[in-house]
Amino acid sequence: MLRLRSVRPISRAARFSFLVFCTGALCLSAAAKTKKHSASATPTPEEKEDLGLKNIPLTVGHEAKGLTLPNYDDQGHLLGRFQAATANRIDDGHVEFTNLRMQTYNAQQQPDFNITMAQAVLNLDTRVLESPTRTKIKRADFELAGDTMHFNTTTHQGTLKGHVHMTVFDRSAIAGSPKPKPGASPSTSPAATPNQP
Repeated sequence: MLRLRSVRPISRAARFSFLVFCTGALCLSAAAKTKKHSASATPTPEEKEDLGLKNIPLTVGHEAKGLTLPNYDDQGHLLGRFQAATANRIDDGHVEFTNLRMQTYNAQQQPDFNITMAQAVLNLDTRVLESPTRTKIKRADFELAGDTMHFNTTTHQGTLKGHVHMTVFDRSAIAGSPKPKPGASPSTSPAATPNQP
């Protein structure tokens, strides 16, 4: 009988320590999962596709204010970012934006074009943006504006129609000609030297 009495306190202590061990293990496991999830700030290509323009979190007929959406390609590279004052899902395949500002990115993930328009409709299947209002496209070396625009958000190709106006800030960047070296005089170039007998 003495043996049984001495085993019971050990058994209670063993149960209590086992319970504390399991609780601690669960807490550590939950902390590791949240740390792992927060450590991977860049989503995988599959997660990026779910975040992009294919799955806009709007139901048909509802409007969202102050919406910002990323635009990713099939490999998960960032193509652009949409910021709209309002977004309204017209049907399953079309979203209408007002006061849209779109920032596009080049292959090196650097900002490229800044496109602003008062109204636009995005086709979610083809990812083509149509704007019936005046649209302005800006880049570091030029500014372009037109009355209507048709823009493919995946290829970054589009057309502007009606009263198109272009202002070039840096002609050498568009033409692809090298910039003159500082301190070089124009008379040292072969084209500038006159023919001498």
